[in-house]
Amino acid sequence: MHSGILLIDKPAGITSAGVVGRVKRILGAERVGHAGTLDPDATGLLVVLVNGATRVASYAADGTKRYSGIMRLGVTTTTDDMAGEILTESSAVPPFEKVLEASRALIGAIQQVPPKVSAIKVQGKRAHKLTREGHEFELNAREVTVSRFDIERVSDNSFRYVVECSPGTYVRSLARDLGEALGCGGAVESIRREKSGPLSVDGALTLEEISWGQLRDWSLLIPHIPRIEIPEEMAVAIRNGHQLTLKKVAQLPEVASLPRYSIFAYASVEDPETIGLLKVLGSGELEVAINLGRYPGRK
Repeated sequence: MHSGILLIDKPAGITSAGVVGRVKRILGAERVGHAGTLDPDATGLLVVLVNGATRVASYAADGTKRYSGIMRLGVTTTTDDMAGEILTESSAVPPFEKVLEASRALIGAIQQVPPKVSAIKVQGKRAHKLTREGHEFELNAREVTVSRFDIERVSDNSFRYVVECSPGTYVRSLARDLGEALGCGGAVESIRREKSGPLSVDGALTLEEISWGQLRDWSLLIPHIPRIEIPEEMAVAIRNGHQLTLKKVAQLPEVASLPRYSIFAYASVEDPETIGLLKVLGSGELEVAINLGRYPGRK
């Protein structure tokens, strides 16, 4: 398939953009992107979008994320993780019962200030770049949802965690806020993304395993959207922009039964690669929502 996704188990020490660059060089693909940045020191699932799949990045960003790792209490740093400069240290880490109580208060819809080393843009520049350049600025709090925050003590000041949260939630901010609530400070030691929406790091590729043969169909990103196979000649006609063919597809029983204003993915019965997304209009007719198109250099 010449458009699809790669599930990469990102190692520490490389940026998400660095992984994207490596995939592009190895595959010789025209377009490559990713669905959700991982910090350079973080590990785990990075969903890489190849060629036309980059057009469905907004769908790929949806879904609950799951992270695990180690948090340290009794310390604050410039980056809210242990890679930053240590600002304060304290040995007054509360008993585990107090830590557990404070962690439970961070479950649900909460207001969270992103870390200043995040990729959020401030007046057109990434926050992490402004921080490295020594600029002073503040980031606004925004609402995120933490649906799970499990924590267990592994040493006097280190705690293993599992967090499930909405897109846009920062685990390092969660560690910082937990430490602030306890009055002793907190930072994250390690972060590993285990899941992103329906996709898991289990069976994900190492950087050495990247190849065209490992490309997966991009419809895995959208399991909640129906996928319908249509006759080859219809699929080719729609891909080539023939609007009249949309009326014929709308008459297929499996399409005609779909609710108005719904979206579905379509593929040819003769080719397993998903081609694009079609939208059912209020009139029952169809329009093209996304057409991934063809890319040169298919492998």
